[in-house]
Amino acid sequence: MDEERSKILNKMLEKIAQENQYFKSKISIKSASSGGANYTSYLHQVTISAPGKDDLKLFVKLAALGEKIRFSTELILYETENFFYNKLLKNYEAIEERNLVPSEHRLVTPKFYASNEECCKEVLILEDMTSKGYQIFDRFESIDWKYASKSVQNLAKLHALSIAWSVDDPERFKNNTNLDLSACILFRLELLRNATAFIIEATRKENKGRMEKFCKEMTKNDVFRDFFKPIRRPVIAHGDYRPSNLLHRKLDDGEIDVISLDYQTVFKSNPIFDLMYFIFTGSDKNFRKNHFKETIEHYYKELRAALERLNLAPDYIYPREDFDYELQKMMPLGLLISMFLLLIITVQEEDAPMVDKDIEINNFLVPPNNLYKERLNDIIDDYIDMGIL
Repeated sequence: MDEERSKILNKMLEKIAQENQYFKSKISIKSASSGGANYTSYLHQVTISAPGKDDLKLFVKLAALGEKIRFSTELILYETENFFYNKLLKNYEAIEERNLVPSEHRLVTPKFYASNEECCKEVLILEDMTSKGYQIFDRFESIDWKYASKSVQNLAKLHALSIAWSVDDPERFKNNTNLDLSACILFRLELLRNATAFIIEATRKENKGRMEKFCKEMTKNDVFRDFFKPIRRPVIAHGDYRPSNLLHRKLDDGEIDVISLDYQTVFKSNPIFDLMYFIFTGSDKNFRKNHFKETIEHYYKELRAALERLNLAPDYIYPREDFDYELQKMMPLGLLISMFLLLIITVQEEDAPMVDKDIEINNFLVPPNNLYKERLNDIIDDYIDMGIL
């Protein structure tokens, strides 16, 4: 951490200590590893101690991307995440309170403490959920049904709240500029274009022709962007709903609890975006064979239940025929997203690119390893079997 950023962070932490009455406090900061799963931030865990007080455990994100990549991609880090915690989440909490949603069915997120939004010096300080027993999923493993069912239940809560907000305040929902993710979409499109050679290289010989055709079509600007847009039922999507951005913990009854974090890519889209994103970035062929349709059905069931808890009529708000229509339109997204994201997800920590102020978009991609090739070719086979590829 550079000296200037260190001063900013320490000043923010001292203010948090005072606001929470941690007088004569001691502040401890240690670097936290993402295990190669995070390319945009430096991560730190902070403990604030004071006489007679329980330790205050915080999680700090410091923007790692420098001016070079910011200029080429127009990326602004944490602005959207600040909007989520400071404005959108407060709307969601008010909606839950007004509709008397039971505590066990409310959206759980880390507590927001503070942020600094100065470009290339951004800081975000949140509650450290690992202090409450939460842990991140092993990105090299496939999700199982217990984990998937709780993850889509959490996703349904998130989507239902955004639908309720769109009903409560349609003008603000429609015109809110904080939900425009055009720079992030452009960034992902450039990643896909740069990854095309790796994708084709990793594809088995008999399917290379199909994939070359698919890549050529999907890298068209308008085709790629269409997958990010609302169709019939607009929602505020998480935008990066994969196991690396979820936390889970085991409960006393043997069940697990799953919550989402990393809201820096929330944007106005369709419900299927996050669903396809989650399934195909986190599962292997065996899971999809046994639970693909079950996961989709479970999501729609949980979404209906979440809407009903918010006193909204599912058959009017999002009827099954609209859900099925959007699902059919969005099915190619699973392959599209996995083609380049799995390069990042499956990379071994020692092979992950060094994140610093000089990183460029090409540095985000690494040559495909065996796990990537296995996952990608299994997804390709699934899409051929489904008649999509």
